[in-house]
Parts: sequence; C-alpha cells; structure tokens
Amino acid sequence: MRIGKVTESVLNRSVLKLIKSDSNKKSAAGRSDCAYSLDEKGSTIMTAVSTFTAISEAAAYYAVHNAANNIFCDGGKPLMAVLNVMLPVDTEEAELKAIMRSAIAATNELGIAVEGGHTEVTDAVSRPMITAVVSGEKIGQFSEKKSYAGLDIVMTKWAAVEGTAILASECSEKLSERLPDYMIREAQDFKKFVSVRRDAEIALANSGVTFKHDISSGGVFAALWDVAARAHCGLEVDLKKIPIRQESIEITNHLGLNPYQMISGGSLLILTDDGEGLVRAYEETGINAAIIGVTTDSNDKKIINDDEVRYLDKPQPDEILKLAGITSADFMVQ
Repeated sequence: MRIGKVTESVLNRSVLKLIKSDSNKKSAAGRSDCAYSLDEKGSTIMTAVSTFTAISEAAAYYAVHNAANNIFCDGGKPLMAVLNVMLPVDTEEAELKAIMRSAIAATNELGIAVEGGHTEVTDAVSRPMITAVVSGEKIGQFSEKKSYAGLDIVMTKWAAVEGTAILASECSEKLSERLPDYMIREAQDFKKFVSVRRDAEIALANSGVTFKHDISSGGVFAALWDVAARAHCGLEVDLKKIPIRQESIEITNHLGLNPYQMISGGSLLILTDDGEGLVRAYEETGINAAIIGVTTDSNDKKIINDDEVRYLDKPQPDEILKLAGITSADFMVQ
C-alpha cells in the first residue's frame, strides 16, 4: 500500500466494514474522528488519537494538539493525554527528553497533563514515532440536518499553516538560499496557530453552524473530500478564496510542494447557513476566516479557479511526508 493514510476504499473495505459488522456494538467509526463512551454519571467521554510520523523536532507537540483538535471539533473539552513513544535503536536519551518536553509544552497549553503511556526502543522504526491519545468530555452538540446542501463553507486561519511551521523549522538552511530570514522566522512561529480550541468554541456558540471538520493530514483538499463524504453533499469551492499566507506560498513553491495537500492543523472547515455572520464573529476575535464555497445537492466536488473547473480527487498522501526527501543530502531544488 502507498505511504500515508490508507485510501478511502481500503479504509471502508478493510476497517470500517469490519467494525460495522460487529452487531453487538454501536460505533462512531466513520462518522466522527472521536470514539465515545459513557461514564458512571452518564457523561459522554470522548477519545481521539493522532500518530505523527513526519520528520519534526516538535512531533510530540503536534501529535498532542492534533488529537486535542479532534476533541474540540466534536464539541468536547480535553481532560488528559496518554503517549506512546517508539524509538529507533540509535536514539540518545537526550532526544527522548526533548520529545517529552515537546509533548508537555502542548499539554500545558491545553491545560491538561500527560497521565501515562508507553516508551519503547525498537528496530521496527527508523525514526521516532509518537502517538498521542487525548480523552475529553462532551460539552456541546451541533444541530443535525437532513440535507446539508445550500450551506456556506467557511474556513478558519490558513491552508498549510501547520505544514509551513514544520518546513520552516526543518528546512531553514535550504530555505535561506532564496528566502529572507525574517520570512522563515515568521513561518516558524506559525506553530502558535495549530490549536482549534477558540475556532471550535466560536462555531459551537453560533446557532447557524451544523457541521465542522478540522483540516489535518492531507490538507484542505482532503478535508473538503471528507466533509462531502460525511455530509452526503457536493461542493463548489473557489480556489482563490481559500486563505493562505504568503509565507506558505513562498516556502512550498521553493520546495516544490502543494500547500493545499499539506497538513493544516489549526484550521477548521465549517458548514453554516450564515457564512457572513460567522466570518464576522471570527474577525471580532482576531481569527482569520473566509467563505470559500457552498455545498450542493449533487455528488460533484468542484474546485473553481477563474474559468477553470476541476473535480476534487480522492485524498492524496500528505505533502509533508516528502520532507524526508527534501532534507536528504541528494535533494536539489530545480
């Protein structure tokens, strides 16, 4: 199979179908990025998992925030984190300490703690692999619709914001060949945008919002595909209305990567019947947001760029996974 998240057809055929065939249990798999259970008080407990495999000194930081983002996106509040850290045989203890400091920095920002986990050195991995499991409680619920057609699609923050932060940190020397140092430093600081906590809180408080999805692995194009699949609707999206920072454009162009297929933790896609009102609510709190398109009652997923219309492909492997090749000694920018 290809590198990256398994394809939608493989996921449906070999994972979700088997889960759904277990008639003894009702599962949220395929309908949500979180698992659900009830505690002894009847409260809904949520659990989300994120495994970060891209090269990054802050891999544990991003893994924790990405898992927490799933909790926020489903109307929950994170309560605790558990880590699984798999290390290659040549790992130094100082690297493990750095991984833990990175994870703790994220949990401190979220107001939670690392409550446990598993750490192992193994020849099964060639670089550290960090998995974060974040548990939380349900605090809000969105109203569901029989049809999601005819709604505005609002996007918060910018495309590739998380990927840009990673590239600016891991490829700073290569980027400095063509880009000014101030731009690289600014892009490295995008790390501060990777949580959707406030984005989700504003969406939850807006009565017109009926659906939201965080933009994670695969970027905005993959997230749009997921929205259409889960909401059972079509899409018409204006490519030029998808917000993106100039730093992301310059960095991805220099490295030959597609920012619209790059991990964008910190951004949300939201379906609402009042896109303009929701954008104003975000702008009032200093969060960038834009209406990028509308949902339709067809199965077509259209990306419009002036007079050109293309149809959205199934999610592709995240562009950030090419980072190993970019940072290798034999990589040359054309």
